[in-house]
Amino acid sequence: MLKLIFSRVLQGVFVLLIITALCFALLAAAGGDALTALHDDPHLSEEAVNSLRHIYGLDKPLTVRYVRWLVGVARGDLGHSFFYQVAVESIVLPRLLNTLVLAATAMSLALFVASILGTLAAVREGKWLDRSCEMIILFAASTPRIVLAFAVLAVAARSSFFAIGVAPTGSTANKTPATILPPALVLAVPLVALFLAQIRDGLRSALSREYVQVARAKGLSESVVILRHASRDALNPLITIFGYSLGGVFSGSVIVETVFGWDGLGQLSVVAVRSRDIPLLMGVVLATATAVLAGNLIADILLFANNPELRQRRRGEVKPELAVNPNFTQPL
Repeated sequence: MLKLIFSRVLQGVFVLLIITALCFALLAAAGGDALTALHDDPHLSEEAVNSLRHIYGLDKPLTVRYVRWLVGVARGDLGHSFFYQVAVESIVLPRLLNTLVLAATAMSLALFVASILGTLAAVREGKWLDRSCEMIILFAASTPRIVLAFAVLAVAARSSFFAIGVAPTGSTANKTPATILPPALVLAVPLVALFLAQIRDGLRSALSREYVQVARAKGLSESVVILRHASRDALNPLITIFGYSLGGVFSGSVIVETVFGWDGLGQLSVVAVRSRDIPLLMGVVLATATAVLAGNLIADILLFANNPELRQRRRGEVKPELAVNPNFTQPL
């Protein structure tokens, strides 16, 4: 387990270096920065603007600026925001917490709904519930987030229960169901399609395995067969998808947070782009990439813990019975 974590952390650091280097290069290629607009200020001379550019190190070569930024990151200093005139980390970290709360709520809602519907659809193959789940998957996967956002916003605005746009930076008092549910529902809908399809198909495949048929022949109840035997086999691909779906949640949060006024990384990235605040935008990119990689690491650990065959392979001790039942622990 420790070797797995160590190797994944090293890979994550390497990926972060690639992501930040590409982002830094693309921003430089796009041209302009937070001081570009000062050229239009009649009260500032060209010499004054160039002096500010020298003070902030914006006149240095790209490689020098990137190395300086990396050194600052290693020291816990993400730079200085030109737009907010404060340290970048003091803005990014509270917003990251807000986005993580929103993402966790959305993924929990999606997993809860998909688990119930997927299990019922798997054991009732071909029935009306199974066909209804196919329609739900089609609707949830094909509806654009922006359409869902405005639809939920229209409903929430007319409700006395929901509250929109009351999540100040760093505030935890206003993170209540009334404020979290509307944006979380929008983020959860596409995830329901992903999780529901995986749970239904994975559980249906597991229920047809030989070891499940043996468990049924021994007189075990259907609930015991599903929970103790089939579900563990069906969980493995779901865990992988659950970890990788975090990236989709973060990308979708840009639209959702902007529409609902949720003060998270998505909304902050829009501000950083509009103001050409490169240090702030790099802080958002770093925080987002780190969170996504951390989610993938957690998924790998859960997959390793849930899959005996994977543990045996890493030890070089694959047993013959594991080829028949990946979750075999003892004779049925």
